[in-house]
Amino acid sequence: MLQLIFHHPTYAEDQPSAHTILTIHCLHRGFTTGAIIGSLVSFARSASSTIIRRPTAIVSLPWTTRLLSSAAIGSLSGTAFLAIGMTARMWGCEEIEWQDRSWRILANKGQNEEDGWSAGGIMLGTVGMGIMARRGAGLTAGLPTRQSVVGGAAGGSILGTVGHVLTNSGRMQDMEKKMVAAEGPLKPNGAL
Repeated sequence: MLQLIFHHPTYAEDQPSAHTILTIHCLHRGFTTGAIIGSLVSFARSASSTIIRRPTAIVSLPWTTRLLSSAAIGSLSGTAFLAIGMTARMWGCEEIEWQDRSWRILANKGQNEEDGWSAGGIMLGTVGMGIMARRGAGLTAGLPTRQSVVGGAAGGSILGTVGHVLTNSGRMQDMEKKMVAAEGPLKPNGAL
């Protein structure tokens, strides 16, 4: 995704917009990571409330609505957490360090594919949940429109990431086979 927007020069020290590239990348990864964690928390909360049988206000909502709500909260929390983390990590770093990290992100084909899948999922999830929230239908019942739209974006990001993993798992196995064929069979116990 980022390689479509930003120029990727031959050398890292020539990388323009390094701060912007790294910031967008970190916020995007934080959004997806937070959405995944928020969804896992929702599943754990649903499972524990089913086992313990303690009804609460959040449990009274349908599980899909709870999942959407938790994904929305998690995605925003993850984005904020990674914004703070990136600021703390890169504080005082020289420009070449920003350029090098940004250049490596743009050079990483797998990362660019993942970003594209995730961004596509975010767009589809946002539009889909926005339409559903306007109509007050389905998953969005009982949630504010903003939370439904952010939850849809978070869910789309998760589905985009899962889609990327599933479509590339066979390609990774093919690469491993080619590497073994090029290097010869591996010897036991790391012997050379």
